[in-house]
Order: sequence, then structure tokens, then C-alpha cells
Amino acid sequence: MFKKLREDLRQTLVYSKEFRIAAPSWWNLSDSLTIEDLNKLRSSSKTGDKMVNPGDKSLLNLAGEIGTTFWRLQRRVSSGGDVPQEIKKIRRDLESMEEALKQANIEVEDLTGQKYVDGMALKVLTRQPTPGLTDEIILETIKPTVYCNNNLIQRGEVILGVPEKNVDHSG
Repeated sequence: MFKKLREDLRQTLVYSKEFRIAAPSWWNLSDSLTIEDLNKLRSSSKTGDKMVNPGDKSLLNLAGEIGTTFWRLQRRVSSGGDVPQEIKKIRRDLESMEEALKQANIEVEDLTGQKYVDGMALKVLTRQPTPGLTDEIILETIKPTVYCNNNLIQRGEVILGVPEKNVDHSG
């Protein structure tokens, strides 16, 4: 699954649609990619364009979906303590994927636990009265905010904790 995802991501981010081809047989994508490998991919672009073209809406949607899926997988395997060897392998794959996202200037942002400020790139799904709060705090991120080249491509979705006195109980 990761092999196909990496191949598709490499073809999508590096080459224009008319130049995309299958991954060469000599490139073993089951191994972790190094920064040098990613730089070679980037410099081999035939068009000389940026890796991500902000005008390509489907590509930006793909980057948002990949960022969200990466974030969810990372959360699922990030538990501490003794973990099976297979989970350790998945963690290494996720680290490689994180580096590939960084090289493509894709940033996945989870703001859980931070103070909420009006104007943040977030969709508040619900406001939950929480005892002891003096400010609005992001209690849980349901979907992360994703940026590409510092441009918002996916608005995050969160559950907001609010002080009990600030809740509007009218319908």
C-alpha cells in the first residue's frame, strides 16, 4: 500500500501530467527514501515548475487527503511503551512519509490543546462547555489543517472547549 502511495505521490508532485510514467524497476520503494533521493527527484523535474502547482485543484485536494491520512496513521501508532516490531516498521514508514511531505512543502497542523483565536483556519464543529477553562481551548482535532507552500488547502475541524459561562443555550 505504501509503495503504491509513494509512487503515485512522486509522480504527481514531481512531474506534469504529460510526463508521468511508472516508477523505474531499479528504484526499490520499499526502502526508506533519503533526503538525497528526494532532492534528486525534485531536481529531475522536466518542466522546472514548483513541485506543487497551486492552480491544480485536484492535486491540492490529493495533498490534503494524504496529509489527513498521514496524520491519522501517525496518531494511531504513536502510543508509548512496548510495541510490536511491525508497529515500529510502520513508524519508520511514517517518518519517511513525513519527510516527503516536508520536502513537498506540505504542512499538517494539529492544534489540539492550543488556545482558540477567532480567524484561525478551523471549522468549529461544536463548542463544549468545560469546567475550569478561562479561555476557549481546542479540545480535539477531528481533521487537521493542511497547508501547501504556506497556502491553506484544507481547513481543520475541531471541537472547542469553552468556559461554562460563555455557552449560548438558546436554539
